[in-house]
Amino acid sequence: MAKGWVKRWTTSGKDHRRNDLRILRISPRTISEDVEWRLPPSKSHLIRALALYSQTTQSITLENVAASGDDVRAMRNCLAQMGVKFEDYDSNGELLVQTNPMELGPHPRSEKWVMHGVGVNGFSRPASVLNAANSGTALRFLAGLVASMEGPIMLDGDQSLRMRSSEALWDSLRQAGVEVSIGQGLERLPVILSGPWKAEKLESGVTLDISQSSQPLSSWILASTSLPIETTLTLKGKGVSNRHSNLTAVMVRKAGCSVDIGKERCTLKPWSPSSDDSYAVPGDASMASFAVLAAFCLSSDIRLNGWPEKENAIGHEILQESAIEYGIKWSAGRLELAKEAEYTHLDVTDSNDILPPMAALLALGGGGRITGAAHAAHKESNRLTRTVELLEHFGLKAKLLPDGVEVDGNQVPKKPSYPVPTFEDHRLFMTAVLLASKTGGEIIGQKLHHVADEGFLQRLQDAGVEIESVQIPSLED
Repeated sequence: MAKGWVKRWTTSGKDHRRNDLRILRISPRTISEDVEWRLPPSKSHLIRALALYSQTTQSITLENVAASGDDVRAMRNCLAQMGVKFEDYDSNGELLVQTNPMELGPHPRSEKWVMHGVGVNGFSRPASVLNAANSGTALRFLAGLVASMEGPIMLDGDQSLRMRSSEALWDSLRQAGVEVSIGQGLERLPVILSGPWKAEKLESGVTLDISQSSQPLSSWILASTSLPIETTLTLKGKGVSNRHSNLTAVMVRKAGCSVDIGKERCTLKPWSPSSDDSYAVPGDASMASFAVLAAFCLSSDIRLNGWPEKENAIGHEILQESAIEYGIKWSAGRLELAKEAEYTHLDVTDSNDILPPMAALLALGGGGRITGAAHAAHKESNRLTRTVELLEHFGLKAKLLPDGVEVDGNQVPKKPSYPVPTFEDHRLFMTAVLLASKTGGEIIGQKLHHVADEGFLQRLQDAGVEIESVQIPSLED
């Protein structure tokens, strides 16, 4: 396939019209009553379940999937394009039918889904592009699944995902005999994959860089069902987010795989997965970081619902374990402000997603250091530099470290003088919204929380925070 198959276009030109900018205008508010805070379903668990159990020959009921977010919706939509069938049910067990028969995503009122697996090598070649939207997890897992299929198959995402690198995965697939074609320019998507992978290429093994993300390793593990031969992955670099790759291993072992992940290699064999009749998705522990920040910003106690068992917190149990240090009394699902907050060191090697809200919390509390987050530079935005910039918009100072940030405590946030950019990053957006609930302000993003927590803004409004959607003219570059 010829290189440079994508013609790039720009937003400049005489006939181009820029869109007006929609922002959220937030008024400061102190909440006198307890705030109910239900954690959304874990997209880490649910996207893995979709990738894994779609390869069985069984039907499985997926529970606790309501309002699971755009990332999960993108994964489900792509699997539907590949022939996987879904049924949606409400809280009473009644079958829900989409009014638009072309709609692939879940029904807005669905509380559980029934997914009918297509078996190993049972996916159909999609008739159009597979759009992973904002989800790097969905993109990389889908890439592994389509590597066994006759190409070409195109994968794409939104503007944020187009700027994120997946080169470690693309390089490993090339070693396996999959043709990978990426258009010219700064964007890393769309990509065309032309499989299937080839046994003669896999015989000598594959080298996989795991130093920036655990997702390529998880992608290979989830796709190993369709490998033509036993394959050894030589793991390069120091692994990050290891709890996430371990979660993948736990889930596939339960489904019948004998995978063993060592420090330097991982051996994969072809296998046929099976599933139980149902799978209950645990709550997303990483999202509790916004609940604890809300306690500081709203000066209110939080009633937290959906906190998972430790094994399903995948590194984010650090929030509970260190709570009293950073100023929260955490007991039986209730979060209360402690009288004093200590200078706190958080090592987030396995939980770097909590970096933005916890940096803000440390600034309001006793200060501290967040380390082990070098790989946060490769998320929806460079969360290391962007977190520091976000805090500066609120008059909060933070020092950038090679692998994190250091923040002085007892700082007083100020109302931003102009709309705060959040760089198409939902965790920066949610952090900014909570800080603005204390200071007032205007936040750019509006619906970025839909990526992972669709109920975020409504939860704040139900608690009494005033949030108004406003349209303002966009500035020319």
